[in-house]
Amino acid sequence: MDSTDRYISVSTFSDMIKLSMERLFPGTIYLKGEISGFRPSSTGHWYLTIKDDEAVISAVIFKGTHSSILDDFNKSGIKNIKDGQEVLVEGKINLYKKSGSYNIIINKMKPLGIGELYFKFEELKKELSELGFFDQAVKKNIPSHPRVLGIVTSPTGAALQDMLNVLKRRAPGIQVKIFPVAVQGDNAKNEIVKAINYADFNFINDGKDKVDVLILARGGGSIEDLWPFNEKIVAYAINKCNIPIISGIGHEIDFTIADFCSDLRAPTPSAAAELVSKSSEEINSTVSSLQLRIQAVMKSMIRNARMRFDAVSSTKLNRAFRRIYESKLQDHAYLDEKIRNIFKNKITSYRHSLELVNKRLIALNPLNILERGYSVVYRVDDGKLISSVGSIDNHDLIKVVMKDGDFKALVENKDF
Repeated sequence: MDSTDRYISVSTFSDMIKLSMERLFPGTIYLKGEISGFRPSSTGHWYLTIKDDEAVISAVIFKGTHSSILDDFNKSGIKNIKDGQEVLVEGKINLYKKSGSYNIIINKMKPLGIGELYFKFEELKKELSELGFFDQAVKKNIPSHPRVLGIVTSPTGAALQDMLNVLKRRAPGIQVKIFPVAVQGDNAKNEIVKAINYADFNFINDGKDKVDVLILARGGGSIEDLWPFNEKIVAYAINKCNIPIISGIGHEIDFTIADFCSDLRAPTPSAAAELVSKSSEEINSTVSSLQLRIQAVMKSMIRNARMRFDAVSSTKLNRAFRRIYESKLQDHAYLDEKIRNIFKNKITSYRHSLELVNKRLIALNPLNILERGYSVVYRVDDGKLISSVGSIDNHDLIKVVMKDGDFKALVENKDF
């Protein structure tokens, strides 16, 4: 026996696991948990995780079931599927061989209530709104051309590199000071508050790390990943800070409490960097370039127009106007002749139609038969036309009309 016979392939083992899972859970699986990491994909499917305090399960909702699930959410008064929502899920377990991971293919999903984190988010948002933290009146103006920019973010995150690349490209003259912090985890909120307070202290006291504007940034993630920016102590630190603050947290669809408290929200960290990198040199250069282009175009247009005008003599102008006038006269004569012919043809057609109608009327006139030697007989008493011998009796007085007159006669003897 070969020493390798006891070994099986990875795909075979995966098939065995999949078969075992399907035998263990042959029907529909019913789960209760909280949505996290909800992410629509370019293929139209929805990817998410269902979690509780101790475990997380990956899940997928194929696009064919979107409408029925959204209908259930709408019936519950919820328009959109979001992270933090507690749901009841029905589906089947599935093992994806290529990644070696299992997930739940969701067929039905109904909202159970707002998840704990989402509930906390809404409660704090309401509280801070009532305290005036989000009022436009307390928002500070963002300087158009800051000399020193502070960034509160993770020193190892991709978001920082994206912002530095934008700044290097658009405004290399801006001095950047980085205040490194953790952007997720239990202690992240404290580090963020400490960094904001430190920057504010230097701003007030004209310290060595004074900045003109502060960007609070991190890349995208689930509601759990972004949660440090939803903490009350972070909101209070932003509100009390004397430095104008721009938030660039997550993706465009992500909103945190820090976004509402900041003086300006950017949809992404890179967008936040773009907002502060408008250099006056670039603006002046663009304006000057446009001004020169406009002047050059106008001079060229005037020069060409003058050349064309000078090249045209009065004789040429008269000839040109004469050609136009004669052409219009020909057009007028052609249209006049065409209209006359149309009316002439119409009149001829109508006259021919009238002649046909007149001939038909003459042909149908009963008196015309008198011209061919026939006569018309009426009874004198009632004036009725006599068309049969049976219509008269002996001694009836009749009137005979012929082509050149009429006469009366008395019926003496009728024969059948």
